[in-house]
Amino acid sequence: MTLILRISKGNKSLNNKKILITGGAGYVGSTLIGECLKLGMKVRCLDLLYYGNESLKDFEYNKNFELIKGDIRKKDVVVKSLENIDIVVHLAAIVGDQPCLVAPQLAYQVNYIGTKNLINISIEKKIKKFIFASTCSNYGVSSNKSLASEKSVLNPVSLYAETKIDCEKLITDINTKELNCYILRFATAFGVSKRTRFDLLINSFSYEAIKKKSLFIFGENTWRPYIHVIDMSRYILRFILLNETDEVENINSIFNAGYTNQNYTKKNLTKFIIKYLPDTEIHYSNDIDDKRNYKVSFKKIEKFLNQELIIDVNKGFKEIINFIDSNKNIDRLFNNSNLNALNSFFSKKNLL
Repeated sequence: MTLILRISKGNKSLNNKKILITGGAGYVGSTLIGECLKLGMKVRCLDLLYYGNESLKDFEYNKNFELIKGDIRKKDVVVKSLENIDIVVHLAAIVGDQPCLVAPQLAYQVNYIGTKNLINISIEKKIKKFIFASTCSNYGVSSNKSLASEKSVLNPVSLYAETKIDCEKLITDINTKELNCYILRFATAFGVSKRTRFDLLINSFSYEAIKKKSLFIFGENTWRPYIHVIDMSRYILRFILLNETDEVENINSIFNAGYTNQNYTKKNLTKFIIKYLPDTEIHYSNDIDDKRNYKVSFKKIEKFLNQELIIDVNKGFKEIINFIDSNKNIDRLFNNSNLNALNSFFSKKNLL
């Protein structure tokens, strides 16, 4: 699947851009790397490879790709990774509520201390641009009567969101003369990537509906915005390629990153399950397994970039269902995302 960007591959300014993508072997990073390379950029990936390097196999013989296996908490690793780099895209993190719940100390160290380390050395190295992936989970529980904007009060209900908010404060306190930073608060991700995750709601719903032919939904009236991993990558690319005028006006800005018409309740999502898997039995529970409840406005980024939505929730359900049906290893992929598997994973690597 190719991103639609009206950019000439022969553009010399693109060929000269050297990008560091932290967490590049992950769900979003592995998609972004592929698109940066297609546009002629030189890409360095810094990743500890917690989950292996399978997602990077397609790039290993590309002359414009370099992999550094290392930890963003270690200064010498970050110094090496930032040599001759123009732009940093910081994706490396313990991502999501469940992984952070399993390994809270590690989550704080990687998400906050690692980010602080990366920012400080980026300033020393005079990096031109720093793009930070944050989350709309920062809004936590908000009013259903209005859409949360970038100026709305933050009300986190998870360690994951708390670490992201701490990082945002760290970034917004930076003198703009030291480092040009952009914070993207992404909607809830979904879709297929080179390292597809199943701890994500739409992906998980699809798997359970196929395998069990039934779906138990907790808190069916809670809201969340959604964005496909492809559209996430496209937003990051647009910030990589901002011209100087746009940069001057938006340095150290926060953007909700998604599409306003992609806000859904869990109950709303069931119509897509029924559309593609009509035999699925839907069961609702009054219990709440996830307290988050927020609708989000993306007017700021929609107006700023005027970027077309490529894969909406409807297309995303169809894609992930086809992926599950055609993948012989799908059970292993799904089980790698559950709480027990994460606990076992971090324990074996002595990371807890």
